[in-house]
Amino acid sequence: MYDEVVLSILQKYLFREWLWTFLAVTIVLLIVMIGVALGELLNDIAGGRVPSGLLWVLIGLKMPEVMGTILPLSMFIAIIWGLGRIYRDQEMSVMRSSGFRWQMMLRPLFNLLLPVGAILLLIGLFLNPVAASATQQKLLDAFKNAAEWGLQTGTFHVLRGGELVLYVEAVEKDGRTLRNVFIQRKDEDREQVWSAEKGYYWLDKTTGNRYLTLENGQITEGGSETLDFGIMRFSRNDLKLPEPETRVKEDAVEVRKSADILFSGSVEGIVEIQWRIAPAIAVIVLGLLAIPLSHSAPKEGRGGRALLGILAYSVYVNTLYMTRNWLLKGELPLFLGLWWVHVLALLIAIIWLRRQGRMVGKA
Repeated sequence: MYDEVVLSILQKYLFREWLWTFLAVTIVLLIVMIGVALGELLNDIAGGRVPSGLLWVLIGLKMPEVMGTILPLSMFIAIIWGLGRIYRDQEMSVMRSSGFRWQMMLRPLFNLLLPVGAILLLIGLFLNPVAASATQQKLLDAFKNAAEWGLQTGTFHVLRGGELVLYVEAVEKDGRTLRNVFIQRKDEDREQVWSAEKGYYWLDKTTGNRYLTLENGQITEGGSETLDFGIMRFSRNDLKLPEPETRVKEDAVEVRKSADILFSGSVEGIVEIQWRIAPAIAVIVLGLLAIPLSHSAPKEGRGGRALLGILAYSVYVNTLYMTRNWLLKGELPLFLGLWWVHVLALLIAIIWLRRQGRMVGKA
């Protein structure tokens, strides 16, 4: 009875060690990924592909995808880091003397892996497609509205890397009607200056293109290396605005519900379903693989094991990405799917675990 109590305490100790390390690593990686996503969106905003008024909304909608990416890595790092510290501090030697075997790590390990795997399954199958669809709709709606696009009165907005400069003196209450509009366009060696008393947005539902209709204005056109200038007056003129390159097509498989593509029978649908559940499987495989990877001698530094862990993670994840592309291109039999990558990694983890049984006492 005493031995069972001791072993139970040791298992709880391992669980707490991994849990707190997992939470800490997740927070750090989340901050890093938010910074990366913020940088990408700011670049899209500068290029006129994303409305600035939706910056934080799009950051929030990107969170399911971000969490699906970082949680398997966070878990992998947490197990290697936490268990590696126990080895280096020689706590494992004390645990072994109490009859602790490597198989006893599996209970606290799966107590942590299974809930995280369930969360990843929920994110992949339900939250990611909902977020992708909401992102698409937000972009389509926002590009119809000058206020949400981020147009500010009295401010020069530089779009497409300086190829298009837009200035608006006033925006009316409806959010789409503009007053006293100034536009500068550059196209190779030609330059146009548009000015109009009034303008408003509209969306071509057939093509999805966005237009700015200008009324009662003129266009001044000329070249940077020539004196050939011309002026054209108009009562109405339509200017096509930069396309939101990051938007997702309405029929894209990424925005479709999992239930809709599960039995579609298409290659894209089959691969997409496997891709959505891949993080949930990966967190289990990586968790098992982390145990033998974390084994280190008492005086061994952290660098070697950390480097080996990063290498193993990179090979596993990159193989998944390559396999996905091969399947979509028809270069790999569909029946193999992504499963062979998970099965191969799982077999390596199990064989390595059994060979490394001496780490914490053989069964």
